[in-house]
Amino acid sequence: MQPRLARIRIFPVKSLDPLEVDRIDVVEAAGLAGDREYALFDAAGDLLTAKRLRDRILSVRAAYLEGGRRLELRSRDGCGSFRLPEDREAIEAWFAECLGQPVTLGRANGLGFFDDRDASGPTIIGNLTLRFVARSFGLEPEECRRRFRANLEFADCEAFAEDSLYGPPGAPVRFRVGDVQFLGVKPCARCIVPSLDSVSGAARHPDFAPRFATMRSRARYPQGRLAEYGHLYRLAVNTRLAPGQGGKTLAVGDVLEPDGAEA
Repeated sequence: MQPRLARIRIFPVKSLDPLEVDRIDVVEAAGLAGDREYALFDAAGDLLTAKRLRDRILSVRAAYLEGGRRLELRSRDGCGSFRLPEDREAIEAWFAECLGQPVTLGRANGLGFFDDRDASGPTIIGNLTLRFVARSFGLEPEECRRRFRANLEFADCEAFAEDSLYGPPGAPVRFRVGDVQFLGVKPCARCIVPSLDSVSGAARHPDFAPRFATMRSRARYPQGRLAEYGHLYRLAVNTRLAPGQGGKTLAVGDVLEPDGAEA
């Protein structure tokens, strides 16, 4: 049985909650349309992310209505409903009060605010991988899903099978999901965020990273090249689009298969 796309999640505002959809357009320069389109910045112009703010941002709940055009926000101190991008100043004021500092809402204008510009396509993971990690740390699968924030989740594949989607460093692997061609670039290096409770921001596993690396040293895809990337605190696959994919569409149910073209 071939892996099939089971979930599509984008993060319209970086570091906030996801928006789950059944289908999505592909944008040449940014991967998935609307993913990390907005981000919060401090007065110095630096990104305000969960890595920096931890519980202060992870405790904020975000919901998206009207296909992501309306943003509903809720925190311990209040709630608000805004339109994107029309209510940018009101959103900035809401976050300034919530976070206790001046905040600017930046828009990427089709490029996306991604940590890895060399692999700005969607991140990919298998649902059995998430379940394995969840069991290893006593988490619910949805909590594990929220912590690792992958865009595309696949069913009908064994745990860690996504490790077959990249080669050694500098040798991406070409594959196809539906009609869309991708290059699997590398396993995704993780930060502190997966060690934090996705709702409260509490650090319930202070030894999360070394425990995770130990788990990954034992649990990996047999033909994968994970060990060639240094440390093992990695999960999911960073990708980029093959040239000429803009304007295509991904949908739940699309099949993942190898692409024989040269990468």
